[in-house]
Amino acid sequence: MRDWKKQEDKASYRNKGGVVQKIRNLYYQLRYCNYAGGGISVRKHVEFALTDNAFVAIGENCVIREYAYFQLTKPAPKLIIGNGVVIGRNCMITIKDELQIGDHTIIGGYVQIIDHNHSCRKNELIKEQKAEIKPIRIGRDVWIGSGAKILCGVTIGDGAVIGANAVVNKDIPAYAVAAGVPAKVVRYRT
Repeated sequence: MRDWKKQEDKASYRNKGGVVQKIRNLYYQLRYCNYAGGGISVRKHVEFALTDNAFVAIGENCVIREYAYFQLTKPAPKLIIGNGVVIGRNCMITIKDELQIGDHTIIGGYVQIIDHNHSCRKNELIKEQKAEIKPIRIGRDVWIGSGAKILCGVTIGDGAVIGANAVVNKDIPAYAVAAGVPAKVVRYRT
């Protein structure tokens, strides 16, 4: 005969409300955030690599899924995540300036968000060229599909949808549905 009580207790350590999950959430809030709202859920193996002067603010009821990676490097990077945001598995977010993500945005798995880029002039070694650094703004109620890449200086308007594997290198208007490489508006939400 199975002991159902024991199985329920073991399972509670793996779900959102389990003791281990609550300790993990508190650890990330205290260790990495300048501001953290309530109800944050940070899943296993999430990594933050921050410079001393990095600023991280995460709103209420956000979920950061497994293996997400955040790198905030010099000079004074800012990561501002609104309320109710979901960041999918294996996302890579690399910031040197600023990234703002609006409330209730969903970022699918394997998305890359990078606010800097190398120049490619032929008379200079690429590694010696200064990086182009521009902030990224992602509006509220945005859905970014799995595998998409969001590049430096881009603004994605409120309610926009970015298709899977799209490369966004230019601004996307509010409520637009964009897809492709490079991403282009294919229609608008109705």
